[in-house]
Amino acid sequence: MTLPGKVGSKTTRVVAILVLSAAVAVGFIVAGGYTVYANMRHTVRERAWVDHSQAVLANLQIQAQRLDRVDFNLQLYAATGERAKLKEAESPLATMSVSLLHLQELVKDSESQTRHTHELEKNLEQLTAAIGRMDGQNKVVPDKEILDCRNTISILQQEERGLLTQRSDVSKQSLYRSFILSLGYLGLSLMIVLVLFVFLFRDAMRRMADEVKLFAAKDELEVTVHKLTERAGESALLTSARDELQLCMTSKQAHESAVRHMQILLPGTSGAALLINNSRRMVEIVATWGGSTSLLDGFAPDACCGLRAGKARWRKQGKSELDCMHFAGDAPENYLCMPLAAHGETQGFMFVECGTAEVLALAEERTALVQELVELASLSIASLNLRAKLEGQSIRDGLTGLFNRHFMESALERELHRAARQGTPLAVMMLDVDHFKVLNDTFGHEAGDVVLREVADSFRRALRDEDIICRYGGEEFVVIMPDATEETAVRRAEMIRKVVSEIRMHFRGELLGSVTVSVGIAMYPDAGKDGGNLIRLADGALYRAKHAGRNQVMLDSSAVVV
Repeated sequence: MTLPGKVGSKTTRVVAILVLSAAVAVGFIVAGGYTVYANMRHTVRERAWVDHSQAVLANLQIQAQRLDRVDFNLQLYAATGERAKLKEAESPLATMSVSLLHLQELVKDSESQTRHTHELEKNLEQLTAAIGRMDGQNKVVPDKEILDCRNTISILQQEERGLLTQRSDVSKQSLYRSFILSLGYLGLSLMIVLVLFVFLFRDAMRRMADEVKLFAAKDELEVTVHKLTERAGESALLTSARDELQLCMTSKQAHESAVRHMQILLPGTSGAALLINNSRRMVEIVATWGGSTSLLDGFAPDACCGLRAGKARWRKQGKSELDCMHFAGDAPENYLCMPLAAHGETQGFMFVECGTAEVLALAEERTALVQELVELASLSIASLNLRAKLEGQSIRDGLTGLFNRHFMESALERELHRAARQGTPLAVMMLDVDHFKVLNDTFGHEAGDVVLREVADSFRRALRDEDIICRYGGEEFVVIMPDATEETAVRRAEMIRKVVSEIRMHFRGELLGSVTVSVGIAMYPDAGKDGGNLIRLADGALYRAKHAGRNQVMLDSSAVVV
């Protein structure tokens, strides 16, 4: 058992040792610092002399270069006689005279160098005078004066190089002494500091271990926060995609919205949304992102491995290297085909091409999110297609594809309001296939259906795009012609009658014979302003056309137009 007194005495001795060690360390550091400072001052002075010699040599080098330019321009002047070259020789010579003053200031510490600079000054004066005597007739280059200048500069350079060598040696010795002193004092100081810190080493290690754990926890927290942030962003993207898909009114808008969000979800990729057409025999591109792809414009559904498998399918090295057959050229290295399916029906697929390994890694990481986005797009497209189909069924005649009677009534009311607002005419035609009952009784109802479809196609070819063609019931049809005069309506009716009379239809290899139509026309506002009244008047005109021999066009005024 350790006594408290002994523990206190031991602690006191440790503290005393620490204080004494600190005092000794401070003393050594101060003494060493002063010694190193004094030696460094000496080193700096020696170094300044080295820099001084280098400055002198640099000045002399520049002087020599300027003298070379003087010589070069004088040689050109002697060869060409151009006065400009003589001027170009005088310019660096004047600069040499000015720089010589600075050189004399630099070498004033050396008597020999000062004497040589005075010699150089005389040489320059002689050279200046010699150049001044050169004119148009005298083109002799003063080689002697130039050579004297070069010799004097060379002597100055040799003497200064000798001084530079001496000063460099002294500077190196001073630097070496400074290094040795610094190293010695540094070693002693480190030993004392080591004694001071050996008692704190254990505590420092413990703190370091705690900090490592803290940083590890911080890094783990940052990774978790980053993942949560990414998931929040991905969730927000899917929410945005769902909301936007719900706002789409057409399947085309849904396709464009899906590929736009796909590009955001998979940056760096390229791809396309592809749908199976109504005949279920061809797959076609409906929207793309990220630039062009190597996909064919159209191909059979069984050309895609993903469609054949009925699930998402990666093509990449080491996993599945069997290529789909829907590419115009060579297949990409890595791509994904993900079917678009909803309500038990496959509508097409989403194609994603990954050009680099980094993009491929990102796409693999977000495959589940891509699957969710594809499912949202599939449901939206299927719903829009179903709604369009139901809307078409509600306003279209199933046999001919024309608008039905219910749509005709609402469209006629709408067009009459518009004609009243704009003050424009409107024509209503009532058309009937002549002798249709006889054709049905002779060839059967299937042949009658063929005739009705052919007649409906003839109406489409003969009428304007803005005209509204409806099947009124049985073999009767109604055409609403907005902004059509009586002349225009009669001309179009005659065109319909002629086109239908030229049809030659066959059913099961048997010629059905010629088909004709009778047409009755009522005009707004001359005949009436009420839709029901216009229909009755047009029907009356049609009735008169039938009794007049059929295959005719008749206005509600009972006038026959042949």
